[in-house]
Amino acid sequence: MAHQRPPAPAPTRDGALFVSPAYLEPLTRHGCVGPAQGWRPVRLSLGTAADAAHAPCYEKSHSWGEFVFDFEIARAYQQHGLSYYPKLVCCVPYTPVPGPRLLGNTPEQRRALGAALVEQTERSGASGAHVLYLPEDEQRLLANDAWLPRDQLRFIWRNRGYRDFDDFLSAMTSKRRKNIGRERARVGEGGFEIRWCDGASFDPSQWQAIYALYASTYAMRGQSPYLTLGCLQDWAQAFGPRMRFCLALQGGEPVAMAFFFVDGRSLFGRHWGARADYDALHFELCYYQGIDHCIEQGLERFDAGVQGEHKLLRGFEPERAHSAHWFAHDGMRAAIARYFDEERLALAARIDALTAHTGLRATPADSR
Repeated sequence: MAHQRPPAPAPTRDGALFVSPAYLEPLTRHGCVGPAQGWRPVRLSLGTAADAAHAPCYEKSHSWGEFVFDFEIARAYQQHGLSYYPKLVCCVPYTPVPGPRLLGNTPEQRRALGAALVEQTERSGASGAHVLYLPEDEQRLLANDAWLPRDQLRFIWRNRGYRDFDDFLSAMTSKRRKNIGRERARVGEGGFEIRWCDGASFDPSQWQAIYALYASTYAMRGQSPYLTLGCLQDWAQAFGPRMRFCLALQGGEPVAMAFFFVDGRSLFGRHWGARADYDALHFELCYYQGIDHCIEQGLERFDAGVQGEHKLLRGFEPERAHSAHWFAHDGMRAAIARYFDEERLALAARIDALTAHTGLRATPADSR
């Protein structure tokens, strides 16, 4: 398989890219979020200077596109004759990527933003406020002000100083190493050319083909895609080589693609799509190419997206993602606090069990 790769970008703070105006504004500009989509932007800022503390905030009339699932809580509200929607959500739409959410320069500013979220919730009559995929230190900061912490499971690949992909495989158990080898071999037998590039290299017809591949994932589920072509093009123009596309081509035409963002020391996998159900190609583009890319570019972490215990068998490890929640109704807040406590205990036990069955057999130092 042929490989063409862009140069490594300058490092930035991990996850900050997704709360930048260059990422958030195209979502609104191209109609991906707005009142018609159930995402009403709410301005939340403190101060008037250019570096004023602020947070990405939306009033929501549903829970889709957040990836911190609260449908059971919404049903409990309904069963008690209470309205769960609207709710106030501080997050990056359609982007379950951990990173800063309370964008202040000091803990005092970040805590003040949490208080402002509560004030906005009470002023608007929303059921509560939710800060999703925030760092653990921001979660702890909010916990001092009656916010409820919540964690969920995700899987992260860590670069432990691997020299190349084979060196990474040497840290896997024999069974998992052979399975990955078979999957990659099947992709090679399919005659795919694998190419890394950035969106600046696409002409209009290529963009149409790339977008059709992205939209195909939603079409298979009978849904409309969250993102528009214009949004993707604006991101590609704004971020250049920090937004990377991995293409699988046959006869020079793209038949599958995955795209990623690089921020700081991390690679973030975002979306994938394919023209047909090609054997093992999803694993190649979404996982193995990303791992290979991290090793080659010296990146430390690869976040390939939410869910998927199958990632455990491919070198990823369990990790907690954090959120914080404030509920206006005292009785519901107390009940949900108990629910979150039980959920946290179950999650800890699950992570322990998964860690014991990871595909990694040893650290690189132990395996040499």
